[in-house]
Amino acid sequence: MTNTALNSNLHKKINPLDWRKISKTKNIPLSKERYNSLRDLIENIETDEINNIYLPLSNILDGHIKCSREPINNPDNPSKNKFHAPVFIVGVAGSVASGKSTFSKILKEVMVAKHKNYKIDIVTTDGFLYPNAYLQERNLMEKKGFPESYDAASLFKFLSNIKKGEKKVYAPLYSHQVYDVLPSERLCIERPDILILEGINVLQELTIKENKSKLIFSDFFNFSIFIDAKEDYLSDWFLKRFLSLRSSAIANKDDYFHKYASISESDAISMAKVIWKKINLKNLYENILPTKEKADLILKKNKDHKFNEIWLRNT
Repeated sequence: MTNTALNSNLHKKINPLDWRKISKTKNIPLSKERYNSLRDLIENIETDEINNIYLPLSNILDGHIKCSREPINNPDNPSKNKFHAPVFIVGVAGSVASGKSTFSKILKEVMVAKHKNYKIDIVTTDGFLYPNAYLQERNLMEKKGFPESYDAASLFKFLSNIKKGEKKVYAPLYSHQVYDVLPSERLCIERPDILILEGINVLQELTIKENKSKLIFSDFFNFSIFIDAKEDYLSDWFLKRFLSLRSSAIANKDDYFHKYASISESDAISMAKVIWKKINLKNLYENILPTKEKADLILKKNKDHKFNEIWLRNT
């Protein structure tokens, strides 16, 4: 794990062959069209990775979903059948640049391919960051991504309304190009079967600034996953993403990363390393890694982004 050992009393390391046996199907459930569209969206995605990691995981989630719905679909209590099944929430945590968004997109595609009637939405907690203007006013820009930079009350309300079964719940949107919350845009969530909530803070305890009360968002989750990797790998992936955003911003003066396009690549690399060490690495050790053992499943990545260790919570 990332410089920290796991408590073997909480999680059991699963042999990849045993993990693969959990899958009830031998082949990828994605159609050729969906698989090709996924490859256009995500580089280096391979069929073996989907078959060996995502299919077994989808079967585990199927079991949890079935258990969560048994009280509603119980034939001995037909009066409950008129109620909408509660939304099954999957939390996906991990460091900046660990690949949480990519993981969530692939998991969604696999689940939809297996259950064509499933409605699955993905929400990122980036949208629940306070706007840059708010952070700048309070000298918190260098704490962006730390617990105090999130609107904990709004995130709690969002999850509460999802669990209540509200017909429409709105999530704020964030843009990495603007590097800020988009004030005039929202994502409408309309009673999905599954909601995947991904973000560095989903397993953290956050504080509501008005009354200092503590909120634990994982209480809303039916299942939680932590994407893990060595510190060196995370640093390299962050650097690559930083340079990619810089490159795509060259022709767009409104892009936040355009300011880095005017400096040399070597200077941009140096600046990215400072940002990683000063902000993201500190946040990783202070706030993200301590939540790892709260996850039901820990998936550790190798340098090539392939998963090489699987840790499942003991039951």
